[in-house]
Amino acid sequence: MMAFQDLRQFLARLEDIPGELVHIHRPVAPQYEAAAVLGFHREGGPTVILENVRGYPGWRVVGNVLGTRRRVALALGLAEEEVNTGYFRRKSTGLPPVTVNAAPVKEVVITREIDLTALLPVLTYHEGDAGPYLTAGVCLAYDKASGRYHLGIHRLQVKGPDRLGILLANPPLATHFAAAEARGAPLELAIAVGVDPALLLAAVSRAAGGPDKLAIAGALRGEPVPLVRAETLELMVPATAEIVIEARTIPGVREREGPFGESTGYYFAFESPVLEVTAVTHRTQPLYQAIVPAGPEGENILSLCSASDLQHYLGELVEGFCGFAFVPGTYCFHAVLCLKKKNKAAARRAALLALALDPRLKQVVVVDDDVDFTSSADVAWAVATRCQPDRDVVVLRDLPAYVIDPSAVQGMTAKVIIDATKPPAIAERFVRIKPPPAARALAERIWREEAGGRGLRCASS
Repeated sequence: MMAFQDLRQFLARLEDIPGELVHIHRPVAPQYEAAAVLGFHREGGPTVILENVRGYPGWRVVGNVLGTRRRVALALGLAEEEVNTGYFRRKSTGLPPVTVNAAPVKEVVITREIDLTALLPVLTYHEGDAGPYLTAGVCLAYDKASGRYHLGIHRLQVKGPDRLGILLANPPLATHFAAAEARGAPLELAIAVGVDPALLLAAVSRAAGGPDKLAIAGALRGEPVPLVRAETLELMVPATAEIVIEARTIPGVREREGPFGESTGYYFAFESPVLEVTAVTHRTQPLYQAIVPAGPEGENILSLCSASDLQHYLGELVEGFCGFAFVPGTYCFHAVLCLKKKNKAAARRAALLALALDPRLKQVVVVDDDVDFTSSADVAWAVATRCQPDRDVVVLRDLPAYVIDPSAVQGMTAKVIIDATKPPAIAERFVRIKPPPAARALAERIWREEAGGRGLRCASS
């Protein structure tokens, strides 16, 4: 595979592919306007570079970099149908980072009189947001005890010239922060903005027990991630990032962070830790990367990383497993599991296992192998015609909720299993209607040869 050394190299590749990258030259403000332009295409849209951000001459803003599965496949050097399995295979191996002495991210170094609001075109996304937020910053910390780097993408509110609020709700960084604070020590944290696609994907991967996330990034990109020493921290930071913000938490301090419009489509505010910024370094003519909340890019990244794990483990543990997919638009709260089962109990066991493997899940629908589990219409048809609610819907109560689920009550939620599989005792009722194979083949050939393949999609067989 060809490793993309940095974000710029990946964007240059997109530039060569018609329709994958657009440049917007009209001036836009970082408050609301930039985010509205970046998030205009709800799905399948191009990567966008804003060339003229008001108040920030010389800066460009880029978004929707990994907003389609096609671009994720390109970033990893894989075919689209191989993305889940290829991602899991590579991340399981790991390739440790290497140290370099000189780095593009050090072209501009600022350690005094830091003013984030004047320096960076940080976007304000929604009318109810408390202020500008960094949404694509890869947060990096080093655990001396284990020798592992911890990475994650966490929302960061710009609260002052050199002050950030950070939501730390998920491991490993949340766990690492809690351990540092218990010792009364600050957590040193580097925030890399504008990184190569593999590092962005690795930041949201699950790394418990395997290689750490920097090693995962190296395996995904096919080359070790180059690191350079930070200016003010005992940390190594990504050498080819566009921007690195160096900061420390203030032990014992919490401030209101938010409200901010989250990926679930609602506003949330928390009492969150606070960071003091100690340095900012960046490249010349820098790119500021943003991920629009509740847009296709964030969901696409999260669903790849979560689905690849679930597909692997369910394939190992569930007899007759045929496939797994998240339902688009639910931000990985709802999923469909496809099964070739021997009895009805098998469907329930498989769904329970999926819920246990991914605590974010709230609903799992189980379908037979004659259903296209990636088609919302086909799944809805199976639920409508094969499910009896009093018999096939299971509600599990009083389980921990995901932190940005607005329907949760005191941190608790219920979860649902919907068995939309054929009851074996009356399976003869559920033979799907379809034309004979020869007629289907003829129809495919006619549409391919005489209509240019327009609208060509085979019915389930």
